[in-house]
Amino acid sequence: MGRLPNEIKLSGHAKKRLEERREEGNVYNVRNIMRSPVKWYTKEDLIHDCALYRHSCYTTRQSKDLMYITDGSIEVIYDKNTKVGVTVLSVKDTFKPITQYIKPEILNKIKEKKENKKRMKELGSCPDCGREEVEITSRGVCVVCRRRQDNMKARGKEYIPYINLSDKEKARIDNAQNAQRKIHEEKEPIEVPELPKTRQVIENYYQVKAENNPAIAHITEQSMPIQQNFNQISNQLSNQASFIQILKEYGCDIPKESLESVLQILISTDKLKDIFTVITKNNNQQAILNLDQELSTVEKKLQYDWEYNGFQNEDDIKFKEFLTWRRVLKGAITFWKNLCQTNAIIEMQKTWNLYLQNPNETQSIDNDEKEETDEVVMKRFQITTDSISTIFNTRRPFTRVFYATDKDSAYNTFKQWMADRNLHEDPKKTTIVELKNEGEDPRKS
Repeated sequence: MGRLPNEIKLSGHAKKRLEERREEGNVYNVRNIMRSPVKWYTKEDLIHDCALYRHSCYTTRQSKDLMYITDGSIEVIYDKNTKVGVTVLSVKDTFKPITQYIKPEILNKIKEKKENKKRMKELGSCPDCGREEVEITSRGVCVVCRRRQDNMKARGKEYIPYINLSDKEKARIDNAQNAQRKIHEEKEPIEVPELPKTRQVIENYYQVKAENNPAIAHITEQSMPIQQNFNQISNQLSNQASFIQILKEYGCDIPKESLESVLQILISTDKLKDIFTVITKNNNQQAILNLDQELSTVEKKLQYDWEYNGFQNEDDIKFKEFLTWRRVLKGAITFWKNLCQTNAIIEMQKTWNLYLQNPNETQSIDNDEKEETDEVVMKRFQITTDSISTIFNTRRPFTRVFYATDKDSAYNTFKQWMADRNLHEDPKKTTIVELKNEGEDPRKS
């Protein structure tokens, strides 16, 4: 099968041609056409010297830089160097269906993949955990073991099959999985009070204030702005996927799974009993702090695109949707930031771990352990250096705030953060400053 690029961005001309020439009902991702829910074929997948093959050669003008892909409905001509779509054509009726021009071996491979995928859905026994009558994935293990494999790989740790683990480690994994299962089974929809649809507005407010005469006030009814209606977001939680997509497209490097769990935490802050298991993970605590900084960065990039593209309706909707989400999350983020700076998060983590060990009994923390916990307070450290890319060897200024108990812990967290992103520091320019108060300027300390 021909090798497909991971990303193709459409030019302004290609976007217009796509809107004109796509068939009704077909949906395409205009920011990255390769993410569209269709099967793409390249010129290498076509039978040599067939009618459609000769047509593809004509559309690319036999150029070494122009490439051709089609899904049977449209044809995309793109530059292989810049990965930008030049134009979009519609497939002529004489070429439909295009499967008649695809190499038989390519069609057989696609058919085999579909059959293997269907076969993998059959129930069987997992060799890694020993569970019976579970769905076996393409890796030969169940879904739970495959998720453990991905988690270990992401954390740079060695994966050990469940059956080879110690009893203590098995019990820890079972408790975590049971807690997650309980959260999903007992999760209730968020109850949001219905907000008023209208409000009273004084049209001559500044005149009334200047003359200090309420008798001249002219009061009218005005509908509530959509941006202030939190109920709209609650009733359209499917927009969470598009919100996460916006963050990822504009440089947010927080993993998708962490973003999803963080958004659930921030929206459901009042349901603490349901999210203790998630929030007490250290990676989620850092993800919340990282998200606060990522939101500001993404907002600037969105505003730039909004202005640069001439305030297009598509960019306008995306920008306002992002601002609506940020307005909802702002208060919850502040709450968790303040919680992370005190010993409250540590108390919560200790209590919840005891609950997971035996949820049927009420347990208390020993006095010695409690005194030790009280001494631990999360502090804010701002680390500044020059970040150097391990892959491209590029150098850029770097500044970020890390939460830790002391300067050494903050530095270790910083080094791990850089290593996860294939970066390293310039030790000669690295400075660590403890921020005493919120919003403090480290240059004055």
